[in-house]
Amino acid sequence: MNIKLLEAFLAVIDYKTMSAAANRLFTTQPNISLMIKDLENYYSTKLFNRVSKKLYLTPEGVKLEKYARKVMADFKEMNEAMFNKNKIIRIGSSVTVGQYLLNGYLKSLKSLMQNIEFEVVINNTAEIEKLILNNRIDIAIVEGKINSKNITQIEILEDELIAIISYHYPLENEIKYLADLELLPWISREEGSHNRNQFEIDMNERKIYPQVVFRATNLETIIQAVENQYGFAIVSKLAAKEAIKKQSLKQLTFADYSCPRSIRYIYNRNHEKDPIISQILNCINNHL
Repeated sequence: MNIKLLEAFLAVIDYKTMSAAANRLFTTQPNISLMIKDLENYYSTKLFNRVSKKLYLTPEGVKLEKYARKVMADFKEMNEAMFNKNKIIRIGSSVTVGQYLLNGYLKSLKSLMQNIEFEVVINNTAEIEKLILNNRIDIAIVEGKINSKNITQIEILEDELIAIISYHYPLENEIKYLADLELLPWISREEGSHNRNQFEIDMNERKIYPQVVFRATNLETIIQAVENQYGFAIVSKLAAKEAIKKQSLKQLTFADYSCPRSIRYIYNRNHEKDPIISQILNCINNHL
């Protein structure tokens, strides 16, 4: 049954005549009469009696009015919910970005895009890449390597993977070259990680194997272990920035090695012309 039939039925009740109902619904009186007839045929019952040119509801018409008003109220509520709802944007980020940058970006986005709701997913870059390709998230900010050619990547910040050690760590030997890291105990990520960062990959290719004395999956735990002088760790310069500034950590530099990288926002190439994505990108750029 067409919802318009119930709308016409209630309009006739509320405005007393079919011509008045027609004016209210911007149609003609014959059309309203036809819609009432269709409704009566649908339920195989008479809904109005005409007495002295006035319309009166039949008992079946009274019964239908009760349900029709409820249906129309639910229909109105449904339309308001669907047409006026906030659009949901799914934002992903890698772990470092999620911990040190994402809150600032989200605050800026929420203030400029008040009709948008944001869902956030934080994971390693490889997993975020998969979610982008599978359209499970719309846009992401990451610092790791992206392999797929179906993903657009745009650099927004420079970063670097660095080796850090406690500012007060008693260095017995000068650390000048990358291979000198073998002189220091290493606070590493979990054993068997399938997503090693570029710094660790480069050490492995150069056959540099520092002794691991502590393993952790959590970045904050790793930094705390370094501050407690357990050894050195490899982290984003962004993650160590404040601790270096406070002189609880210091960066180890090498004459023969550095590991710069970029922080980028990424999205599926199929979304190139999505106006919401463009609006988010502009907002992020203005926040920088």
